[in-house]
Amino acid sequence: MSQQEKDCLELFKRKSEEQLGWGDSENWNNSDFERLSAMIFERTGINLSISTLKRVWGKVKYDSVPTATTLNTLAQFSGYESWRSFCSQKQVSVRMQEPVVTDTADIEPFKKNPRAKWFVLVMLLPVLSSVIFLLMERGRSQPYAIDTSRIIFKSNVVSDELPNSVVFNYDIGDIKTDSVFIQQSWDPDRRERVAAGEHQHTSIYYFPGFFKAKLLIGKRIVKQHEIFIKTKGWMGIVQQQSQPQTKPIYLSPEEIKSPDGGMEVTAKTLSSKIGTSVFNDVWTVFCNAKEYNVAPSHFTFSATLQNTSAKEAAICRQVKVNIITTEGIISLPLCAKGCISDIAVRVGDTFIDGKDHDLSAFGYDFSKPADIKVNVGKQKADIFINDKEVRSVTCTKPFGRVVNLMIIFEGTGMARNISIQ
Repeated sequence: MSQQEKDCLELFKRKSEEQLGWGDSENWNNSDFERLSAMIFERTGINLSISTLKRVWGKVKYDSVPTATTLNTLAQFSGYESWRSFCSQKQVSVRMQEPVVTDTADIEPFKKNPRAKWFVLVMLLPVLSSVIFLLMERGRSQPYAIDTSRIIFKSNVVSDELPNSVVFNYDIGDIKTDSVFIQQSWDPDRRERVAAGEHQHTSIYYFPGFFKAKLLIGKRIVKQHEIFIKTKGWMGIVQQQSQPQTKPIYLSPEEIKSPDGGMEVTAKTLSSKIGTSVFNDVWTVFCNAKEYNVAPSHFTFSATLQNTSAKEAAICRQVKVNIITTEGIISLPLCAKGCISDIAVRVGDTFIDGKDHDLSAFGYDFSKPADIKVNVGKQKADIFINDKEVRSVTCTKPFGRVVNLMIIFEGTGMARNISIQ
């Protein structure tokens, strides 16, 4: 890795720390990296293991440099197409090389030549200025009292279709600041600065789902509320992970209708939408966002699923079942047997990464459909494939209300007999 690439990686880490607002990464613990891994997975559909992220952040000693896949995934998490585009669009600082003193003769000129002392002082001025600036910023960032009872933060959804815009109404009163932000969801990249003296801001949502919008003053969340973008039954969406900044593609009801009464997207339909017959990192999403009348602490989800992509079209042929709740997510994977290192299971705040766990039970040949079932009890999920229990996972936090079901295929796929009760 070149020095410029190293500087680019340091810039990315600083930017991520600022956006996440979790403080100095020196103080991050294992749960922080678990959470970050889950956030990257939700945004990019790619699993970076906790150990990989720890290596990137220097928490684990590792002699090799990050792989191109890791760097590109990190860039996509920040909203860029690739690591190269991230580096090219940022001013990457050039490290100032310090002279190495190897002999006392190197010190003599400083004793004999006063101008050398001034040279050193001039060289140190930028460093001293940076230190002073950081100290001033730290002073300004100290917490101060805010009366949140007088702050207003509400919103109105303008449509019952997708995409959907939301009008935010806010008022911070007489608080003197120019650091006011509205964040659409959990994702810090969807945070926008708004004028402190204004009272309205709009955002567009291209995906359905349950979101917790936040009003921030500086890095402090002062108000938040729920936003629920619903669908009218099952909806089909295509997302190209290799082009994260492009808008999603919506599929019509006819394009996802299967002759057997289920849902299906064929290779012909998908190719016509994206202009290629290769579907690596192209995700077909079936989703149904609504309030589900099931007890959060006791329900059963089941479905018959099959990734119908040819191996030549989608190498790993992944399938994901995401049960979205008001407090988190239950995410169950399937994939080609040789790709289990790239999948993960998530149940609430428990994240099981295929990089450091054996998830071979979730490998499947897809020559025939798979019957998936998960029995959810109080902070526990028992997972079955073809009536065989493959994993039992517990978590520490309650799940909350079920508000969205998502079935995701890498490439093409078929889903039927979907039930939650």
